[in-house]
Amino acid sequence: MRLGRLLAVPLILVTPLALAACGESSQEKARKQVCAASSEISKQLTKLEGLPINTSFPTEAVTSLEAIAKSLKEVKSAAPNLEPARKEEVEAGTKAFLTQIGTITATLAATAIKSGDTEAALKAAEPKIKAAENQLTADYKQAFAALKCS
Repeated sequence: MRLGRLLAVPLILVTPLALAACGESSQEKARKQVCAASSEISKQLTKLEGLPINTSFPTEAVTSLEAIAKSLKEVKSAAPNLEPARKEEVEAGTKAFLTQIGTITATLAATAIKSGDTEAALKAAEPKIKAAENQLTADYKQAFAALKCS
């Protein structure tokens, strides 16, 4: 009987530690997933802003926008597991962000469709492209700033 008590004491002391080590909550996992995706989006936005407006711009921009779209899918899949207030912020921000991605994509498509001198068409569209990039960055910051990822 004493042996049973002696074995019970370590079990009582170790059980809370074992339970604590079992893992993160689904909210914490979702926040980490959103933060990782947010980091990738930030990286791609920085790349987009630094791209020169020349004939390689559409191809490079599409690559960045595809990476952003992939990260947004990760955000959308994690959002249901976020705490309710964060979930609403992320969903609203993601919606605005997707709208702006549609705008910049349409601008790129319209530029690519123009016949003739592609370089001249891109230079003519540069103010619209840069404005769309700036708005995209602002929407990103608004959508993900509240998460305080670091």
